[in-house]
Amino acid sequence: MNRLNIQPLEHLNTWLETLQQRRHRFAVGLFMALCLNLAIAPALYATTESLERGNAYALGLLGLVVTGLAIYLTAVILQPERF
Repeated sequence: MNRLNIQPLEHLNTWLETLQQRRHRFAVGLFMALCLNLAIAPALYATTESLERGNAYALGLLGLVVTGLAIYLTAVILQPERF
């Protein structure tokens, strides 16, 4: 009877660990994208004189999102059984 009480807690613990790992990966990916945007946006701002600073950062972030989606969709097309 003791085993029946412990088993759901073990499942909950493994589920929580998996959730924390996914959150960690997402947080690291978001941090890396923002750091990359800090490198891209000033270069974009310097090359085009007609853009405002906020618009340059928005365009840099949009470029990162589009590139990330293109990489993701390429992986889905090449390895559909993984998804």
